[in-house]
Amino acid sequence: MGELLALLSALLFGATHFFNGLLARRVHSTTVALIGQVGGTVLALAVAPFVAAPHVSGGALGWGALSGVGTGLGVAFLYRGMSGGHFSVVVPLSDVAAVALPVLVGITFLGDRPGMAA
Repeated sequence: MGELLALLSALLFGATHFFNGLLARRVHSTTVALIGQVGGTVLALAVAPFVAAPHVSGGALGWGALSGVGTGLGVAFLYRGMSGGHFSVVVPLSDVAAVALPVLVGITFLGDRPGMAA
């Protein structure tokens, strides 16, 4: 069941970015990103009271908020690139940066040491 939900999530995530990239060609890319981020925040705040999370600390909430800001900035740049560039170039470069940046920050500032498989 988990694999099916993960696949569905990836499909919807990709479709959302694709259609938002098309929309960003007609509407300012920052507007598209802002509306998407605000919508996601509202949805998360509406669902959060119904999800059990007994050990959430203030620090975890702070890191989550910072992650949301970083994600919003990344999406704004992604849609800006998609608004004027070729999707087949912009999206793979964005994905590589989205994966590499957290790994580099973890190694540089947090002392993470990924295993050989990673």
